[in-house]
Order: sequence, then structure tokens, then C-alpha cells
Amino acid sequence: MFAMATIKDQRCLSQADGPWIRLERDATVINQVANLATVRPAIAYHSRQLDWSPAFPAEDTGVVVLSNGDDACAVFASTADRVWQGHTIFAPTCRGRRAIETGKAIIDWMRPHADRIWGATPIQNRAARWFNRQIGGRSAGFDQYDTEGAVEIFVFGSTH
Repeated sequence: MFAMATIKDQRCLSQADGPWIRLERDATVINQVANLATVRPAIAYHSRQLDWSPAFPAEDTGVVVLSNGDDACAVFASTADRVWQGHTIFAPTCRGRRAIETGKAIIDWMRPHADRIWGATPIQNRAARWFNRQIGGRSAGFDQYDTEGAVEIFVFGSTH
């Protein structure tokens, strides 16, 4: 389906003077960030705690979880060969310039593994739509999803 061998062997990547991004091997960091009281309502459509453990190991699930090891995570699901749908999950402590630098570093981490990265952002989430543009996303139009409702599709284009 995709080349997980190259992903699982990659440890960390840093942008020049930017944040370190790492491949997560378990759900510890993403569960901490995703279940913050200020984060969970934006990413879950229920009130239960989220458990990302089923996303691991990446070799079995086709899901890659990256983080800065602290307060920013991204989940990438393979939707075709070298095509990944991305989702960002950032704590309130990672906003503004730091969030943009972290988001760019996450995209840079995925570049060797992707020809295209895309995401669907709910129309009402103006901050996330702005963020996607700041980290290099281009609008590819709009769609309607059953759960999220109206979304804007962002594409991070050819990464080669």
C-alpha cells in the first residue's frame, strides 16, 4: 500500500532553527493533547475520552502520528500510494508563530514520503483554515461531509 519501511526508520527531523518533529511509536503524546478540555470538543463529536492507541503500529494501520514531543501532533492516513490525508491537533500552548513553524516542520517531515498531502477543514473553523494557508496549503475547493458538514479542502501539492 505504501512504503512504511522508510517512515518507520526515520527518527527526527528539524527545520533549520525550527522545531524537532518525531514519529510517535505509541499514543501517549497524542492522547494527552487530543483529550485537553480545550482541544477535544474541536476534534470529537462526542464527550468521551479519545484513545489513539488503535492507530499504532503504523506498519499495520497505515496511520502516521508525528509530534513535537509536547503539545502539537499531526495524524496522516494513507489514502493512496504516496497520498496522505493530514489532521493537526495542537494544544493551546502551541499557537501563533510557534504553531506555524511546527506545522511547516511537520509538512517538511512528510515530504520525502508523499507526493500529495491534503486535508478537509470545517468551514466554521476559520483559525484552522488560516493556519493551513500559513503552512503552505492551497484551497482545492469545498465539499460536504456527513459528520463535519461543509469543509474546505486544502492541498499541499506536489512535494517533490
